[in-house]
Amino acid sequence: MIGMTKANVSIAKNEIYGALEKDFAATFIEELIPGILHNFANPLNGIMGRSKLLQRRIEESLRKIEEMSPETATKMADELQRIRTDIRAVNQESESFFDMYKDVAGKFYALAAKNEDRINISSLLAAEMRFVNFYLDFKHEIKKDIQWDKDIPDFKGNTADLSLAFWRVIRFAMSRALSSPLKEFYIKTEHDNEYATVVIKSSGAAMPFMDLETLKEKFNTASLNLPGDTDKGLLLALLLFDKYQAKIRISSEEKFSTVSVGFPYRKERILRKKFKQL
Repeated sequence: MIGMTKANVSIAKNEIYGALEKDFAATFIEELIPGILHNFANPLNGIMGRSKLLQRRIEESLRKIEEMSPETATKMADELQRIRTDIRAVNQESESFFDMYKDVAGKFYALAAKNEDRINISSLLAAEMRFVNFYLDFKHEIKKDIQWDKDIPDFKGNTADLSLAFWRVIRFAMSRALSSPLKEFYIKTEHDNEYATVVIKSSGAAMPFMDLETLKEKFNTASLNLPGDTDKGLLLALLLFDKYQAKIRISSEEKFSTVSVGFPYRKERILRKKFKQL
């Protein structure tokens, strides 16, 4: 048995809570979320299967009633139609819920993916945008223009890196759009002979010149010591993109700011070609 006495050094309650919160958060993505998703998946699959089976059985039963007793079916036409409508609605809602489940699961599985893989940036960002719709202000208040390049080439990368970094850039753009009168958000993917590029544009007052210069300076020196209101999260995302030798451009006009990130996708092919020539 260990006796406990009150510590001489007083620790604030919020410090204790903060430490425990960080401890809990450290287990969240890799340990807790997979279990939560697994436990949700089994009953959800059961609900969907049973609802589809129920719809087929109800349709068969109603057809039998109509065949065996047309008079009764005529008298109950409104009621039978309501039953059909209700079961179809249950099926549609269960499918909608399953789609949302897949969006959440996809995000957390992406964050847990630590190995390098072939990345299709259009597919990755389409999943990110479905997840971002869980931010209700973004879903309901912002006008969105989304354009995906379906023929964009793959490149080698880590899904967790890019999922987290693009979440932060999208979050940056989302916050600016929400605080602007226009409330506009634009994202597209495109490619040329060398780069698979993502362009994210949002409405909002032009970023101050000094903020842009500071961001550029800290990016070039890989320093996280940012003054004032300069966005550290955006800098972290850009530094991670730089690990992929990405071509990064940031511009800010009177009413819009743009972040463009181009990933070289021909590098591996070129290296393999040079290797063969040696």
